[in-house]
Amino acid sequence: MSDDDGSPRILLVHESAKDRAARDKLAEAKRGLTAKVHDVRALLSSSDGKVSDDNTRNTLHGDIDRVATLDSKSLPDYEDGVNALQRDMDAVRHSIDQKVADQKEAERKEAERKEAERKEAERNNAEHQHDGQTNSGTPAPDQNPPQPPAQDQNVFYASCAAVRAAGKAPIRVGEPGYDHRLDRDGDGVGCE
Repeated sequence: MSDDDGSPRILLVHESAKDRAARDKLAEAKRGLTAKVHDVRALLSSSDGKVSDDNTRNTLHGDIDRVATLDSKSLPDYEDGVNALQRDMDAVRHSIDQKVADQKEAERKEAERKEAERKEAERNNAEHQHDGQTNSGTPAPDQNPPQPPAQDQNVFYASCAAVRAAGKAPIRVGEPGYDHRLDRDGDGVGCE
């Protein structure tokens, strides 16, 4: 276009405050989505092998691929993308928590099983000792209790490697060679 004199006409378009606000909100939504995508990628890399349900990670991975390429002029599209990623992140975090809870429950059950085995062994040992006694409660003449082997109280182990090499690991408080330096967690059992 040109004016009557042949010079080019400059058309000034004034952006309204409403249009400017909408554009700013859209730009903010895009930045928010970009930040959320960054958070999602960090969660994906840190949660590998740590979830009870891998489908939560697969869903999150699929949604990140979908929203990372979003190019829309619609603010709700970006808000929906952020909300979907947040929902998926929450599911992955819940799955991580569930796996930790499942592991703790398995450890608790294993400890209970070992305790039951220990009690059963004690009961069997008590029954065996009882079977070797006469009616008067004294040991039968042919049943002499075994004597513990002589132990050298002056044993010293410089490290857990030395304890293991001697075939004494784990070593407990009161056993020859036990030293608090060998017991990192202070539970009375060294070189676990």
